[in-house]
Amino acid sequence: MLKNTLSSYGLITKLFHWFIGIAIVGLLVIGFIMVSMLPSADKWQLYSMHKATGVLVLFLVSLRVLWRLINVKLELPADLPLWQKLASKFTHFLLYIFMFLMPVSGILMSRFGGHEINIFNLFLIPPLEKSPVLASFFNNLHGVSAFVFAALIVLHISAGLYHHFVRKDNVLIRMIK
Repeated sequence: MLKNTLSSYGLITKLFHWFIGIAIVGLLVIGFIMVSMLPSADKWQLYSMHKATGVLVLFLVSLRVLWRLINVKLELPADLPLWQKLASKFTHFLLYIFMFLMPVSGILMSRFGGHEINIFNLFLIPPLEKSPVLASFFNNLHGVSAFVFAALIVLHISAGLYHHFVRKDNVLIRMIK
């Protein structure tokens, strides 16, 4: 089944979730590694791949949001405490905010820094007029957001594991099976 049902996520939702999730974790790990590297050809190659992949993720997240809007939304278990339902909704809202904030801030950091973004040798996103102030602002936003985003992802994974191993409900299973 491609679309969601009331009891399970469809294949397209699952593919968006897992592909984007793995890509984002990879981008965060590579991002943390590359900022600590000394200047080298390897570092600049990582930056180039990081930027291109970030733009791809932004495109996929945009498609994911559209897909989410036209699909059935699954409910949380009825017996889940209200504070956990609210925490889930707020955390998911923040995850979506950061799925847009991270690539947009990265793109603006590069463009205001005077750097083009090469998207897998398919096309270039040109630089904007160089602005050290804006480049620095978006650099700081991107860097701080990476830590907050990583914490939200850890919370999201922990909640899935909590549902599976402690509550023993189907919240995690419906995204896997």
